[in-house]
Amino acid sequence: MANKFRVMLRKRAVKGWQDLTARNPQGVAEILRFLQTTPELRVPGKVKKLKGKLKGLLQYDVTFSDRIQYWVDKGQSVVWIEYAGSHP
Repeated sequence: MANKFRVMLRKRAVKGWQDLTARNPQGVAEILRFLQTTPELRVPGKVKKLKGKLKGLLQYDVTFSDRIQYWVDKGQSVVWIEYAGSHP
């Protein structure tokens, strides 16, 4: 059975996450399943590692304009969402 990760929101991501949930509840449910089971899996066109000043973060492209940016604490089995919202 796959490792189960807890998904936590940083304070600055809460409002964006709430807005995203209101706009796209089905997409958010899909994202949660992904983050709880395979948060580091690269999915072409969907999940990528960020570079430059955002190095260390992963980005999940929810829609053409909506993104979440997160990092994985494997030791604690936690996914920390740093940003949720429109393309920054």
